[in-house]
Amino acid sequence: MLGTGFSTLRLRVLKRKVIPMLDQRKREVLRAIVQDYVLTAEPVGSRTIARRYALGVSPATIRNEMADLEEMGYLEQPHTSAGRIPSSKGYRFYVDELMDTTPPSHQYVELVRRIYTEHAREIETLLRHTVRVLAEATDCLAVAEGPDLAAGVLNSVQFLLIRPGRAVMVLVTDEGLVDHHILDIPPDIGQRQLAQIAAALTHRLAGIPIGQLSRSTLQLIQQELSEYRAVVDLALELLSTTQDDEQRFVVGGTSNIFKQPEFRDVERAHALLTVLNEHQLISDLMGSSPQGSRPAVIIGEENPVAAMQSCSCVIATYMLDDREVGKIAVIGPTRMDYGRVIGLVDLVTQSLSDVLSRRLG
Repeated sequence: MLGTGFSTLRLRVLKRKVIPMLDQRKREVLRAIVQDYVLTAEPVGSRTIARRYALGVSPATIRNEMADLEEMGYLEQPHTSAGRIPSSKGYRFYVDELMDTTPPSHQYVELVRRIYTEHAREIETLLRHTVRVLAEATDCLAVAEGPDLAAGVLNSVQFLLIRPGRAVMVLVTDEGLVDHHILDIPPDIGQRQLAQIAAALTHRLAGIPIGQLSRSTLQLIQQELSEYRAVVDLALELLSTTQDDEQRFVVGGTSNIFKQPEFRDVERAHALLTVLNEHQLISDLMGSSPQGSRPAVIIGEENPVAAMQSCSCVIATYMLDDREVGKIAVIGPTRMDYGRVIGLVDLVTQSLSDVLSRRLG
């Protein structure tokens, strides 16, 4: 069962190797600037830090520390007269060395528990709910990578008549993952005939990896079920398509892009939205995170996708028993609340892994 232990869980974020180079005061100033900039999206000045954060030093001292941090590459000054903002290097040091992870609220834990309990066997529905709640909770984009069904071993084929002329074909893998497709069928085909077709397909195909279904096997089935050729041809065509499908991605929260000051530039927002429609680019992004179930953070210029180098990504893997099934990511501006987002991503991936392993493993 999903426990409430997530509320007190101390998360281990996968770190890139960073050699600490900052004394305690510089660390405190950098932490304050990151936290303030995340909240306000406005460059941060020394007087603001002195007023809002009890560092015990004067604005002049803070100003000197900020100048040193800028020279070391941890801060940037967007305008001559403005305050400073964190650079990608500054965010990286903050995430690896200074950040406290914020545990998800009890309300959010209960929401995730309810969703994953009600839809435990419907992987696509689970992923759609996952990206929706993550997008709403973070005000960022959320992306879920679905399982690669072509790598699964077919367990059964089932048909369900919706109404005359329309049916659902359901594919179930040996690990219990389910995929379904809507078929337009001849109106004189009823549930009894569909059950016969499903039994024949299951008899012939069960135990074969979907990605390895041979043309000769499919042709044999067409001959065996020639009486129902119209339905069989549609079913086999969908099976063949499943073999060649790219990994599927579910995206939520695209409208959140326009809430962020960083994406008020229409061209910049359009470039990011274009990436989300390119499955290979999203696959490259997901693949850039290290293996392991704990969240990894990719910041700004570390991003392998050029159009996303003004963004940061928090990515974690969900598992079925010991096998990686897919990844969940939150994508937002580099000015994201990393500690909170990491806690939320960890919650949903650990919960999703737990549900899949208990119900389908």
